[in-house]
Amino acid sequence: MLLQKRLALIRRMYLLDSRPWIIAYSGGKDSTAVLQLVWSSLDSLKSSQRTKSVEIAYVDTGMEHPAYSEMLTGTLFKIEKAANAQRMPFNVHILAPLLKHRYFVAVIGRGYAPPTHWFRWCTKDMRIRPMTQFIKDTISLHSQVVIVLGLRRSESQSRSATLAKYSRGKPFQGAYGSLKRATAFTPIEDFATEEVWQFLMTSKCPWGDGNRELSRLYTLASGGECASHSLGDGVGKTCGGSRFGCWTCTVVRRDKTGEGLADGDERYEWLLDFRNWLAQIRYERKRRWMIRRNGSPGPGPLRLSTRREILYRLAQIQFDSGFRLLNEVELNEIQGLWNLDGDRTDSELRLWREFQFRPPNKSKTELVTISSAPAGSSGADLSREPSGNQSHDRLSFHTATSARTPKSTPTTV
Repeated sequence: MLLQKRLALIRRMYLLDSRPWIIAYSGGKDSTAVLQLVWSSLDSLKSSQRTKSVEIAYVDTGMEHPAYSEMLTGTLFKIEKAANAQRMPFNVHILAPLLKHRYFVAVIGRGYAPPTHWFRWCTKDMRIRPMTQFIKDTISLHSQVVIVLGLRRSESQSRSATLAKYSRGKPFQGAYGSLKRATAFTPIEDFATEEVWQFLMTSKCPWGDGNRELSRLYTLASGGECASHSLGDGVGKTCGGSRFGCWTCTVVRRDKTGEGLADGDERYEWLLDFRNWLAQIRYERKRRWMIRRNGSPGPGPLRLSTRREILYRLAQIQFDSGFRLLNEVELNEIQGLWNLDGDRTDSELRLWREFQFRPPNKSKTELVTISSAPAGSSGADLSREPSGNQSHDRLSFHTATSARTPKSTPTTV
C-alpha cells in the first residue's frame, strides 16, 4: 500500500510542471531504489505523458573500489540500453572531476596531504563540483530543475538534520543547497534500510539484472555475513551498513568495505594496506614542507621524496593487481607539477615505465618500503621552505579535463 502511494506521488510530481528532472545516481542501494521507483512510476504513464527528460547523472571520481566501478559500468550500459528499448525519457550522463581535482594529481602531483575529517578537500572537488556544474548547466537551459535524491532520515542523525534544515514545508521536497532554482525531491526519505532492500529484491528491475550483483557486492563488503533476501515474507538481515566510497578514503577511521572485499580477494588487501599507510603518513611532519605554499608558517605540501614513494607503491599495486588506478593523462599532469616543484628530470615518468616492463608479482603479499626515491629516480626535493619569490599558487592554473568530461548540456545517449 505504501509503495503504491509513493509511486502515485512520483507520478504527480512528474506531471506537475515542465521542470526537467536529474537523478543523482551513485549506483548504491538508495539511488538505485530511487531510479527504479521513478522508472516504474513513469512506465505506468502513457507515452504522450512522458514529455520531459529525466537525466541520470553519475560522478565517476576514478577512485571507486574496482569491483564497484566494474559493476557500475555494466549497470549504466544496461540502463542506457533499456531506456532506448522501452522508449523511456532517461538519459545517462557520466560526469568526472577536472584533471586538476583528481585524487592522485592532488596528492602525488601537488603534495596535498590525504584528507582528514577536518580537511575534507576531496568531496567538494571530486564529487560536488561536477554535479553542481551539471545542475547549473541544466538550469541555464530550462530555468528550473528538480533533483531526485536517495537521501533517507534513518541513515544517520546528520542526514536527518540535513533533510530537516533544507525542508520547504512540503512532504519530500526541499531546497538543494544554495541553488535557488533547484528543488530537491526525496521520495524515499522515510524508508528504512530493510524497506529499501525489500523493494530492490522483490520488484522487477527495469534494466533486467534483478539487483543481484548489487546485493552480492554489499554482502562481500560486509564480510559475507548478510543473509539471503527472501522473495516471500520480506527480507532477512541486510547489508545496509556497507558504503562504497573511494578506496583511498582516509576520512573514515576504518575502511570496512575494503576489509570485507579483502576477505575474498588478496588484491583488495593491497589496496587496504596502501590506504592505511596514507592515513598514517599524513600526520608525519618530516614528510611535509616546513611552510605552506603561500609562505605562511605551518606544515606545507608533501615533500617530493614522499610523493615519489606514494607513486612507487601505487605502481606496484597497479601492475601486480591489474587494477587501473592511474592513467597516462594523470601521469603527465603529475610530472608537470613535479617540474614546477623542482624535479625537471621526468623521474616520475621513468619510474612508472620501469614497472611497465617487468612481470607482475602475483604472489606479493606486502608492499616494499622505501625511505626515499627508488633507485634511478633522480630529481630535486624541496625539503626546505620555498624562497619568497616563488609563486607556488600558479599550480592552480591547470584546467584540463578528463577524456570523459561532463556533458555541458543534457543529451540523449
